[in-house]
Amino acid sequence: MERQHVTRLTTGLLFLAFAGFYIVFIVFSSSSIDWRGSYTWSTFRSVGNNIVVGHDFFLWRNDGSCRLYFEFGGRVYRDGNEMENLTLAGIDGQKSVCLDPGLAPPPGICVVYSFGLSDDWSFESAMALYGCDVYAFDTSLQFPKMPNNSQRIHYFNIGLGTINTKKDSRGWKMTTLASIRKYLLHSYRPIDFLKIDIEGDEWLILEHMLQDGRSLRSVKQISMEVHLLHSDRLHYYRNLTQRLEDSGYVRFFSRQNRWMKNAYELAWFNVNYSSKGQLPVAMRADGRMEDDLMVNYKFPPIV
Repeated sequence: MERQHVTRLTTGLLFLAFAGFYIVFIVFSSSSIDWRGSYTWSTFRSVGNNIVVGHDFFLWRNDGSCRLYFEFGGRVYRDGNEMENLTLAGIDGQKSVCLDPGLAPPPGICVVYSFGLSDDWSFESAMALYGCDVYAFDTSLQFPKMPNNSQRIHYFNIGLGTINTKKDSRGWKMTTLASIRKYLLHSYRPIDFLKIDIEGDEWLILEHMLQDGRSLRSVKQISMEVHLLHSDRLHYYRNLTQRLEDSGYVRFFSRQNRWMKNAYELAWFNVNYSSKGQLPVAMRADGRMEDDLMVNYKFPPIV
């Protein structure tokens, strides 16, 4: 009887220990992420009495939110170190596009905006082959090398800015996204994919777009390379990212840049576009569809 009592007691203690471990696991798991992609526990670390944001926040993605995505574009790069006899190789320039129903760019009529090229046209060329009209913007290129399949690619020597100006401090012509959409007659139709790869300027642009309330209207997907250039501004970077996700964008992809430890490739889709059907192209106040106003892609000057 005494041996049975000890056995039952041991079994009970083991059960209670397992149950306690399971409860702790559930609490921490549910506290780490939610459907919107927000972090609580694992995003922060303590330095003295201060709480700072960790890079794990930018590595997180909502796995399973996009069932099928594909990386378009990219080129192989090699970076050799003769002193250490090491060679670093990898692909850069590719962007993840969600191809789920309602989110996949419809071939033949899809519209892609691409800001930042560095004369790597691999993504733009791939999306043109897919069947999209690609509008590429980069004011830093003096002699852009257009790809062979450039019939669907429209290049503008203009940069993405927070105001419209013919010359900023760098001597570049800059225009807001809302102004570009207006002058390209895209204010009333969805932008299927928005690529932003502008080497650190993305945070000011993102803040401006979130404030103006027009730029991101009816943008289905966003791909942005983010740069964490200042460790003391990680809270600022995180808060802007969280504001974008709180506005209805779901982060379905993330990856650290192969060549820069403080840069991350992130991609989101707009939750307002579901598999039940795409939002229709909007109609102007005069009753005309914007597609009817696009003739031979001859647009007025943006600034």
